[in-house]
Amino acid sequence: MNVRLAWTAALAAVCASGCAAQNSKLPTLDMRFYETPANAMPKERIHEQFMLNATLLGDANLRYLKPAELLKAAETGSARGDPQKLMRAARTLVPGDGVVLLGTVRNAATGGGSANMAIYSLALACEKANLDEPGDLRGCKGYVLRVTRTWPAEVYELKDATVSLIPEGGTAHGRIRAKSEPGAFKAELEGEFAASLVELGTGSPVASDSAP
Repeated sequence: MNVRLAWTAALAAVCASGCAAQNSKLPTLDMRFYETPANAMPKERIHEQFMLNATLLGDANLRYLKPAELLKAAETGSARGDPQKLMRAARTLVPGDGVVLLGTVRNAATGGGSANMAIYSLALACEKANLDEPGDLRGCKGYVLRVTRTWPAEVYELKDATVSLIPEGGTAHGRIRAKSEPGAFKAELEGEFAASLVELGTGSPVASDSAP
């Protein structure tokens, strides 16, 4: 498979896996979002449980690793950013020697109707690993997004995420545990997921053009 076809196949896998997640019988990923005011106990804002289907991409890296980089990429020339530009930036990959975990899922349970639909996007860049063997991914860092049709969006930086994998041919069963960096708000993720495996080669930066 040439490089262009490999990147195209990778993007198709990312979009298809995210859009199908809620309709598939997959392991559950638990997401909790908190408000963490100074000198007070954290207050849970949102608690979601997803049947998350993800994609693991070898020979790749995330183009943007910091929330500030993502938000800058989403700028529109005004004080408000563009949710669609933010989602594209969060999925933009570049060739590398690491492993990238991408997962996206919609959820309309936060109010009903497309206007209140939230899209959750998880992106982690990890060190090089053999995806044919079970084990832990190391050095995983990235972000989780909560995006609605209106601005602002929520971007949480994740560091030292724990990801374990058991490969099964062209797919893998995994478990993840991660917390965002301290701040006025925080996110916590824990649970299991299923992932498709894709190997990438050299090429130009690419991104998915639409949300699932």
